[in-house]
Amino acid sequence: LTLHNMNLVVIGTGYVGLVTGVGFASLGNTVSFIDLDKDKILKLNNKEIPFYEPGLKEHFQNIETFSRMSFTSSYKDINWDNIDVAFICVQTPNNLETNSVDTKFLESAITEINKLNNSKIVVTVKSTIPPYEIEKVCNKVGMDKSEITFNPEFLREGTAIEDFFNPDRIVIGGNDHSKVAVLKELYKNFDAELIETDPVSSQLIKYLANTYLPLRLSFVNEASRLIDYSKGNQKDVLKGVGLDSRIGSHYFRPSPAWGGSCFPKDTKAFSALSRENGQKMKTIEAAMEVNKHQKIRMVKKIRSLVDGDFSKKIISVLGLSFKPNTDDIRDSASIDMINAINDGGGLVRAYDPVANDSMKKLFRDIEYFESWEEACK
Repeated sequence: LTLHNMNLVVIGTGYVGLVTGVGFASLGNTVSFIDLDKDKILKLNNKEIPFYEPGLKEHFQNIETFSRMSFTSSYKDINWDNIDVAFICVQTPNNLETNSVDTKFLESAITEINKLNNSKIVVTVKSTIPPYEIEKVCNKVGMDKSEITFNPEFLREGTAIEDFFNPDRIVIGGNDHSKVAVLKELYKNFDAELIETDPVSSQLIKYLANTYLPLRLSFVNEASRLIDYSKGNQKDVLKGVGLDSRIGSHYFRPSPAWGGSCFPKDTKAFSALSRENGQKMKTIEAAMEVNKHQKIRMVKKIRSLVDGDFSKKIISVLGLSFKPNTDDIRDSASIDMINAINDGGGLVRAYDPVANDSMKKLFRDIEYFESWEEACK
């Protein structure tokens, strides 16, 4: 990728914000990060990354790249007159009561930007939000929604750096063509198809991608149950089905259940949105239900291996994060298994290459090991 120079602001230093900002800084752009968490900003200024992501540390600590980055917890520290693009990468968690998206962090960011009274800045939302939700937020804070552009992220935890530099596609949504043009210029050297569309369509692309993949994963988990029951060969059956070019073998193998920061959140939010608008998506709701049962099924399988009784059994759980190459344990199937073993009086020994510390925050009383060999002795 060819180096270029724009002045960017990234609001939010989670997986999306930090990877995006570091990626653009490594390409020659100047990037200012804002996060209201002062402890996180202190760590970042000391070259400490708050989560594990393969390859991120090397880019982050590159002398030239780091020199193009700054970190602050105050909007006042930014020279906004020189900023070309402000990426909003704040979290959009589920409301625990309704499963709809909680937009309080998004509202906070847009409120601060709206105070600047600088219409030339390209305000770009990377956070995942349902269509029309931005209209409510803008109305609430008194900002013109037509000024907002959208650039949904498709970064997978564990391969986020690779995904940033080699995206499958780049999606830009917006009604102001001059602002869309700035984003197109920022991405012009990326080797990927760029889809320029309206704001609603850009958000639908993100949500439908993040709900189709869990549906596919739930299908293969149900299929594996049928294969087991029929005494078929799992590997052969799934390979035979996946070799159909219309189906493919990617994301087509059984697992303890899908989890993570995106799939559970986005399926719940999109399902809630669909129901509210009288467009209930039955396949998505079924995928969520299958995933719940898959976790229960895994616990039953473990129980069957110890004659139906966890009491005083020593059980090693290898792998704690929701997928490899991340320390993110959100909605990990391991949590359900550890809870079941603990509730049944079993003794858990745990190991993960990078997620031990994350799991210790949830389970302090189980024993953690630094290698799978030690955990299995």
